[in-house]
Amino acid sequence: MEGIETCPRCGVPAYITTEHLWHPSGFIVQRRDARHILIFMESENLDFLLRELEGILGVSIERIVVDTRRRAAKAYMDRVIPESLKEQVRSGNLDVGPVVQGMVGIGHVLGYGRFEVLDSRLEGDDQDYLLVRVHRPYSITLGCVDPVAAFEALVGREMGLSYDAAGPDTYEIRAFPSPHPEEFKGRLTMRRYAYPEGNIQLEACPRCEAPLLLGEYEWRLEEGLILHRETGRRMVFFAPSVLEAIFGELERELGEAIPGSVVEAQRRLTRDGFYSLAGGDLTEELRTVLSLRGLGGLQHLELGPEGLLLEMENACLHPVLAGLAQGLFEALHGVDSRVEWEAGEGGGLRVKVSA
Repeated sequence: MEGIETCPRCGVPAYITTEHLWHPSGFIVQRRDARHILIFMESENLDFLLRELEGILGVSIERIVVDTRRRAAKAYMDRVIPESLKEQVRSGNLDVGPVVQGMVGIGHVLGYGRFEVLDSRLEGDDQDYLLVRVHRPYSITLGCVDPVAAFEALVGREMGLSYDAAGPDTYEIRAFPSPHPEEFKGRLTMRRYAYPEGNIQLEACPRCEAPLLLGEYEWRLEEGLILHRETGRRMVFFAPSVLEAIFGELERELGEAIPGSVVEAQRRLTRDGFYSLAGGDLTEELRTVLSLRGLGGLQHLELGPEGLLLEMENACLHPVLAGLAQGLFEALHGVDSRVEWEAGEGGGLRVKVSA
């Protein structure tokens, strides 16, 4: 993709390494704003979680997911877009379409798919709109929101959104003036991550200092794809705080069964073989798997026929990790199990799986 440099040694885009740090705590931290962390995760895992949650709960969760994702993205965009840029757009000195295109273009590096702003209108009335096409989004439910949030933040007005299929794995997203649901206003809760210095060290590329394991992935920048070179699995960078906010909103709306439902959804995916361990030093292997993905710092692992004990000094997405641990145990031993998990001080996590 024109204008995006990549490392000649490992192929990782410079944006990834200049903007993000694989911290010794096991988190992926944004260099310019250490409050903001990301995970590097299989996009199929994200989509499966949402689909499986709907199946377990027996109700559609799309409205809650889209609205929570939109509010979180809008809050982030508001924070990072300079006020001077907003003023230039609102005054008409800059065309909003190319500005939004530049912002969503970053998503090509993060694995979000290929975005193209088709048309826009900004006259300050109810006929304003933004029309965007996305090809191969990592998740249309989660991925439809980013251009709309950018549009909202730039113009300073609440927007609704719709999306429709426009071809194979292609969608057109439309943003238009519309007030947001009153019941959701003022209640977005985003987790603030605290993390220790940590002691996790991933082998680094000698040229760009990205984790060397990222060289196993191919960045198809024109298509907005990140693919594992051997398995073909698609990866995406995503804010875990957004998923945790979605789980929190689902719990407010649908009840206390949500965390357990998230655990169960992840257990099913993992037990079916989506994730597996090669053998050898399982503790070190799992520590590497988790820290490469930014899920946290594994400190202790016990695994045998009777159960599994996992302890992390810091972790995000606790119910997802509990389901991952339970699914790994069941896949390894071919038995059903029960799981208990609890959060520790400072964001730690303890998971116990028993046969």
